This record gives sequence, C-alpha cells and structure tokens, in this order.
Amino acid sequence: MSLKIHEMAPRTVTGRPTISDTTLSAYTSITLPPFSHIMPGGRSAFDQLLEEQRSRKVGNRRELDYISVTAYSPLHSGVGQRTPTWIVAHLGIGREGQVSEWARLKPGMAVRLFDEELSEKNHGFKTVWIFSVIGKPYGREPGFHIFWLEPHLFTITRRPIPVRILDTLIAIPNHLLPEEYHFSRIHECTLGQRLVHGIPHLQPPLRPWENTWNWKHPEAAKIDQWHVGLRPTLEEDWSHHHNRE
Repeated sequence: MSLKIHEMAPRTVTGRPTISDTTLSAYTSITLPPFSHIMPGGRSAFDQLLEEQRSRKVGNRRELDYISVTAYSPLHSGVGQRTPTWIVAHLGIGREGQVSEWARLKPGMAVRLFDEELSEKNHGFKTVWIFSVIGKPYGREPGFHIFWLEPHLFTITRRPIPVRILDTLIAIPNHLLPEEYHFSRIHECTLGQRLVHGIPHLQPPLRPWENTWNWKHPEAAKIDQWHVGLRPTLEEDWSHHHNRE
C-alpha cells in the first residue's frame, strides 16, 4: 500500500463540547490491576512506585490521576514500523469501563499506557506499563500525530519493577486529538500504519504475532521455565538487564 503525502492547513472545530481532564478521568476511574497485590490503605502498587520516584515531574500523582490508554509498545515493533513509538490503539483499558466518545488526548495530559496484547502472550510475563505526560509535538504522519512523552514510571514485567527509560514518543490517531492541536506538515510513514477496508481511520501496524501465526518471544524457553517456577528471579533479572542498556 502506498500513501500519498500532502500538505493541509490546520483547522479548528468548535462544534464539539470541551471535555476537562477531570471529566475524562471519571470515565476511566475503575482500575484493572495487572496483578492481585494491593497495598495497605487503598494504595495500589503503582501508587507506591510513583511515590518512590520522588520526582518533581511526578509530584503527588497517583495511578488514577493518569488517563488509561491501550497502546502498542515499541518493545516488539509492528511490521513496517521504523520509529520506536507507543502507538495508541484506543482510550481505556480492558474492562475498566466505557470511555466517552468525546474524550480526546492532548499535550500536557497525564496518561498511563498499557500494552494489552503483549500482556496476553507468554503467560503474561511481559506486562508493560508506562506512566507519563504527553509533551511537545514531534511530527505528523498519515493518520497520526506524534508527540514526545515525559516518562514518570516504566515497568515491563508482571511484577512491576521500575525500569529506567529516556524520553520516548507517543503516536495519537488524528481522531483522538483535538483539531486545535493538529499541524499541517505531514512526513513519511514510519509507523507501518495500515489502510483497512471498512475502517475509516488508518490502523496501527500488525504485531509480530499477528503477522506470523507461530510467533514466540525470543526468550520463550526462559519464560516457560519462569511460568512453572523454575526461574523465580527472571522478572527482576530482566528489569535489571534493561536498566543497564
């Protein structure tokens, strides 16, 4: 598939109601934790991890101060994807509840991104979350606007162990970004986005397991051993390895 790149002037639409961050949070206030352990005093494990960051960027934020978003993490990039970007699939996560059709993402908004599809692979070993704030614009591609992310907390395994991460990117579908934040210059396709018949918006790329029916994680043997209790320290070892990179 080839996509024609063109220039278009930015437009502002005023017919939609303004949705505040508080209202948007109300639609995503039901927590679906990736693990069963809940901390005393009603705090989640993520609340404790955010508090332990002791960062000026994090402030007093807790888990539910971040808007929940299902996204494709760059840990296993899609077919044709050349930019290490978190690609937003939709607002909300799993069974957390329905998100308003008017809800949108925008710069300055605190978001928690969860790679739900990856978490379903390999016994749920990789349970990838990033808590961050949408930052400055990076570029625009067909179907998506790309912004910098300012990370607050990043975990990659079912046991949530903080992993160091530099600033990264988020790709927001055009229809989930208020039009006053759209900009005109369009660049080449680096996300591997797809045009799917019958769907009005360009879709994210196919993940490796969608493109190859027998796909396995490169370290599937170790993860299988972890699953049956033979490698109890694998999550901690994995996180420490990523911190050294």
